[in-house]
Amino acid sequence: MGASRAIRSRAATALMVLAIAAPQAAPARELPSSAVMIDGDDRLSPAAFAEKNGLSRQQLASRFGATGLVRCGGAVGTGQLVGAGNVIVTAAHMLFAPDGLSRDRKALCTFEIETSGGRQVVPIRLADTLCGSREPYADPAMRDWAVVPLERTVPGVRPYPLGSALKVPGRLVLVAAARTGGVEAHSLQHCRARVQTARAPDGLREVAIDCDAEGGTSGAALLDEEGSFQGVYVGFRSAHPGQPGPFSMSHYNFGVTAEGGLRRAIMDVVSRHQPLSAAAD
Repeated sequence: MGASRAIRSRAATALMVLAIAAPQAAPARELPSSAVMIDGDDRLSPAAFAEKNGLSRQQLASRFGATGLVRCGGAVGTGQLVGAGNVIVTAAHMLFAPDGLSRDRKALCTFEIETSGGRQVVPIRLADTLCGSREPYADPAMRDWAVVPLERTVPGVRPYPLGSALKVPGRLVLVAAARTGGVEAHSLQHCRARVQTARAPDGLREVAIDCDAEGGTSGAALLDEEGSFQGVYVGFRSAHPGQPGPFSMSHYNFGVTAEGGLRRAIMDVVSRHQPLSAAAD
């Protein structure tokens, strides 16, 4: 990766960018090399987040309960239901390998989520994916998003609705479902969008955030306080991953906003994959 002072690129480190919970900051020597912690580790378990913010269990589930695991080949990361109970949004590199093919040779990728009725494991309809790029390692980070229909609707979960444009600077909630090594560990964190780092012609933006993340956070939701979807976590750039430090343009995590092509893709997939219903006679 070149000199240690160089900023790591997303393309070279995209698989090392999925974040999830640890209630207290870990010493630098105990952090995985893919962890980018801004100051300390401020991620909370769902129960701790609810207690700190005065939310009941039902309120927590209603606002922030549409996040789950994406499994595709050997990759394990985060995804969430957005706009409908059978549509998920995640990072494209969770689904597609550097050669542009599915991470699973048989395209048997799944979305897993805990619901009021128990754990649901639902196959992903990978062939019907709309994404910024099927070769996300070769293309700009702003294209590293994917919108995917599921084989069936997940019952008992409120999908995240599309929210207003993410304010920069502005507050957000990062919700993730896994950590380094593909270990399931749900976490939530209040953090901030700090700087716009790039903008596509269609209005989609890449934004540097001061949220904490590690391997397993890729594809995690960027939400507002009411649980509306504003973007997706993609990766990090850091001169010293694995060592906590203050937010700077050489040590930050980043995501893309639910604007432009990503927003249109969500609306398109939701529209095309609405479950059919028949009126009673």
